[in-house]
Amino acid sequence: MEGCDVFMVPYRFDAKELRWTPTGEAAAAVKMSREAAKSWRIVVGDQGVPLSEIRSASTLGPNFLVLDLIKHGQIGLRCDDESGLKQFATELSKRRADYERFEQYEQSSVQSYFQYYAKLSNQQNMLQDSVRTSTYHRAIVENPDDFQGKVVMDLGAGSGILSFFSVQAGAEKVHAVEASSMAEVVRLLSNANPFLTKKVEVISRPVETITTSELDGQVDVLVSEPIGTFLFNERMIESYLCARDRFLKPGGKMFPNVGTICIAPFSDSLLHWEQQNKNGFWKNTNFYGIDLAAAVQRCTREHFRQPVVDYINPDCLVSKCIEKRFDFKTITIESLHSIEIPFDFEISQPCLVHGIAGWFDAFFEGTNQTVVLSTAPTCPGTHWYQIRFLLETPLAVNAGQHVEGTLKMEANNLQSYYISIYMRIQGTNISSSAPCIDLKDPEYRFYTSANSYCPPGTGQNAAPQAAPPAQSQLQYQQAHFAQTQNVLPGQAAFTPQPGPAWDAHGAHGAQGAPMGQPMTNGFAPHA
Repeated sequence: MEGCDVFMVPYRFDAKELRWTPTGEAAAAVKMSREAAKSWRIVVGDQGVPLSEIRSASTLGPNFLVLDLIKHGQIGLRCDDESGLKQFATELSKRRADYERFEQYEQSSVQSYFQYYAKLSNQQNMLQDSVRTSTYHRAIVENPDDFQGKVVMDLGAGSGILSFFSVQAGAEKVHAVEASSMAEVVRLLSNANPFLTKKVEVISRPVETITTSELDGQVDVLVSEPIGTFLFNERMIESYLCARDRFLKPGGKMFPNVGTICIAPFSDSLLHWEQQNKNGFWKNTNFYGIDLAAAVQRCTREHFRQPVVDYINPDCLVSKCIEKRFDFKTITIESLHSIEIPFDFEISQPCLVHGIAGWFDAFFEGTNQTVVLSTAPTCPGTHWYQIRFLLETPLAVNAGQHVEGTLKMEANNLQSYYISIYMRIQGTNISSSAPCIDLKDPEYRFYTSANSYCPPGTGQNAAPQAAPPAQSQLQYQQAHFAQTQNVLPGQAAFTPQPGPAWDAHGAHGAQGAPMGQPMTNGFAPHA
């Protein structure tokens, strides 16, 4: 994959004369180049440099580009074609941004992101997701041919558990990359376990700022848990791909190496009723003498913009799911900025289609074993749950009819996506849409609604899931508002009680420890 050639003359800065002087070399073709699954490079003539080796790039006037290189200092490039240079500089800026992703994001989002993962309680919640942890353990230790004597990078190491599994599988060295202060815990645990001490090297900054020279070369294996809600929330997979492009040897292994997003239409009148009626407070026409009803429509829109994260009763699904596959060995960072999933579902029963349900699978295709982590409704629960995107206006569909449309995901600078859905009953002009759902702002319904579904094995008093992200903690206190304003006939409203042991199902101890029997998954993909 290559850009167009732009001919430029190389220059060096003369510190004595304080001016740029030609190197004496002839004008050379300059272009952006990227081979499959390798990093982008600037190629000048027959010489190339990875974008990760460029400290900065700036223009001096309309036809002069200055590159500050980590190893070679500053070089200048003069181009007589002003439009060509402008186009090249724009492309360079765009490509470099893919490897400096945290600079693109809203800084408050980045700060909150690292603060969340720097807390031991949140790391504990992820470790206690037995499906997640046991699947990664199996994927690594049951593929010894991929780890024995190898150099591994653990990206976003967190508590270091994947680094430690890699050493157990025989890795010679593991670079544990963790940008939050949780890096201190990785060092602490490594030093406390003698078999890890000389094997695990902790690098406490973002992978985007690391150079190959710091690692003494490229690595044989990348391991990571870069997965968010609906696979791509938090956009951590982009850092995973950045590490692949810059540090993974040709033919190296990635764990996981494939992810699939799965979607299916669902029918759930109770859920739709809950969302539709969370506007009860704003229907007040005499709130200290003020009529609030003008805000009802906006309140309703806000609630339908929230995706709903909880466990889904498989009986709510009214068609077979479709899957979109993402090969982490070959996809580009740029391809994840805008994702489109067209669909055509045959509806299995007469119903109201209330929206689209989603989940994901992650595949670990090792030399010895293939292991699958599935978050499907038919599999044991994980801390990712499943997700639903609601239509404010549902579609009435008969059995055998087809519903077609598109789910689109547009990346934003909040480390997440805006999602839009359009669906139409095939052969008719009857349609409905959800124009802008904010993946960053879900409702964790498992915690906020007494009506949420519990899969077999969890039960009302034994929920093995991890706690939700920090951004949803306020929902504990806010949940009673919708509950008490809009209670189903015969249903008792509940109000959160203070204290760390409370949740909507009375399931957790103070640190979110699972109270039921451990669940295992780790191999079976969804049906």
